[in-house]
Amino acid sequence: MKLEAHQSHPHCFACHRKIDPLGFAFENYDAIGRWRTSERVGQGTGVDPVVDASGELDDGRAFADVTEFKRLLLDDLDAFHHTFIEKLATFALRRAVTFEDQDEIRAIARHASEADYNVRTVIETLLLSDLFRRR
Repeated sequence: MKLEAHQSHPHCFACHRKIDPLGFAFENYDAIGRWRTSERVGQGTGVDPVVDASGELDDGRAFADVTEFKRLLLDDLDAFHHTFIEKLATFALRRAVTFEDQDEIRAIARHASEADYNVRTVIETLLLSDLFRRR
């Protein structure tokens, strides 16, 4: 089974230990976003399995469902925003963000935090920064 390989095969586990919990948290939603409590197995035999939306983050914090997962993300809101800004900068700069860019990224994050991380403010601050203007 592919999911077992994610956990037991070292080459798979290296990445999947970080990304699988994100998927597990949203397991109650089907492919078009409808809420479900069991997974419909087409042309299968037996009872459709109950959805298990629990998981454990890379740092060991566990969650039982998407609501608990959201609480864990909210506990790390500053880290989430910093990563969002880094990914946005990577896209805007058309290159990877380097160690030398971190002071600018932190400055953008500080300015954005004053505006409660309003996306418009994040984008404007990035576009007006030396980091972007000198790319």
